[in-house]
Amino acid sequence: MNLAILFWFYKEVDICENRLQLLKKYNPNMKIFGLYGGTQKESEKYEHILGEYLDDFYIFDGTADVNWKWINGDLMILDWYDKRGKMLTWDSVVVVQWDMLVFDSLKSQFANLNKGEIYLSGLRSLDSSIEKRWHWTNTYSGERKNYLAFLEYVKKEYGYEDRPPMCCLFVLQVFPKVFFEKYLTVKDKEIGMLEYKIPMYAKIFGIPFFKKDMGIYWSMSQSVSNNAPLNAKAVEVSHGFIEKELHKKDGWRIFHPYFKMWN
Repeated sequence: MNLAILFWFYKEVDICENRLQLLKKYNPNMKIFGLYGGTQKESEKYEHILGEYLDDFYIFDGTADVNWKWINGDLMILDWYDKRGKMLTWDSVVVVQWDMLVFDSLKSQFANLNKGEIYLSGLRSLDSSIEKRWHWTNTYSGERKNYLAFLEYVKKEYGYEDRPPMCCLFVLQVFPKVFFEKYLTVKDKEIGMLEYKIPMYAKIFGIPFFKKDMGIYWSMSQSVSNNAPLNAKAVEVSHGFIEKELHKKDGWRIFHPYFKMWN
């Protein structure tokens, strides 16, 4: 299988360069495609500095609202696929964010991934315990209306009524081309939030899930107290924890988020 990297970034050009240097070091033979989601006025600077590390540089619409981009990162990636990615050579892409550290071959990390499978970090059922406390589904945040609208939409359009439905933490993903091709056929893509709509669409499309423990937790207290390698909150993984894991033969090798240079 031809596995490639989609490097997704929008700020901190020096940090981005540092991350790309690490990716090149541990994945010297993998294609790295760039998805820039920052402002249009800075795109030339980013392409000038980062271009040597990338096999392709794609600029997402720089006029889009910042909050929209945060909520609809899946649609940014889909836009990349539709306008650029499908013309490039690959079977699946590992989405690596600018504030992620990778200290291993991604082909090794996903050695058992089969062509056509999707990987979503934190994949689980969206049961009542998650629904009651999760910002995107509870009754206190104002997001529940969107969640219920999505459930009604997929029931009407696809007959999807799984209970409990599915959800994930959108930190580390591997997408096969077939997922994007099917996702392009969805009529109203902006209904719902990516952390539940992506796994549910994958289920609707019949895309098999690849499951692997990458050290991400739904419990905030567990994530912070254990200093988990992958964190969906803006809680930086400590330098000491990373160093400790790297010295272990079977330690974690992918960490998120980390906001500083790694030397």
